[in-house]
Amino acid sequence: MRYLLLFTLSLFSFSTLANAFPDDPYVVVTGNASLEVKADQVIIEFQPSAVNKSGELAKQQVDQKIAVALTNLKQAGFDINLVESISQSTRPEYEYQKNKRVLLGVKVTHQLRYRLTEIDQTNKFLDALLNAQVEAISPLRYGLQDTQQWQALVRKAAVLDSKQKAGDLAQLYDAKLGKIYSVNYQSNHPQPVLMRAMAMESDAVAIKPKNITLNDRVESVFLLKP
Repeated sequence: MRYLLLFTLSLFSFSTLANAFPDDPYVVVTGNASLEVKADQVIIEFQPSAVNKSGELAKQQVDQKIAVALTNLKQAGFDINLVESISQSTRPEYEYQKNKRVLLGVKVTHQLRYRLTEIDQTNKFLDALLNAQVEAISPLRYGLQDTQQWQALVRKAAVLDSKQKAGDLAQLYDAKLGKIYSVNYQSNHPQPVLMRAMAMESDAVAIKPKNITLNDRVESVFLLKP
């Protein structure tokens, strides 16, 4: 039974390979395309934190920082209802004194997130956080609001590139390009993101995102005419 199963699988693999290409003359090409698009959104994650002997007091101090940050953001014209609470963590905080670990207290950190669609307001948003004494801001994640729209354009460009290559090759070999026989396309494209770290000093904030590059490729088999 084991040998029969292996033999069946071998026949199936051979049959699949044989059907991948036509019996008539053909050409196999890979179309490639790239497209640079200016980012139209940025994900900003920030983490107010506080250390205190009392965990409850540390939490209250973090809550106060968040309140100040939200007030600053609202005064700056941002919709504070879009601020998302991601997580809150508590852990002991230590420091080394004369090669000995000394407990300083309890550190409470609250992680929040904001999706900003007005890219030109990024510096203004960051200044509001820094003025609220927010200790940490994660690397900025620039992205696209409508990735599918741009991915469709770059996919179309990849298809046109495959047609152009196939036509050029057929002409070089004194043949004519026939109909498309098969297409191998993998549409698993992750969300393109541009990471940008920033300095924590308010006078060092001058961030301009670069373009985001989208890539696509398609493998095609075309028939050839004599």
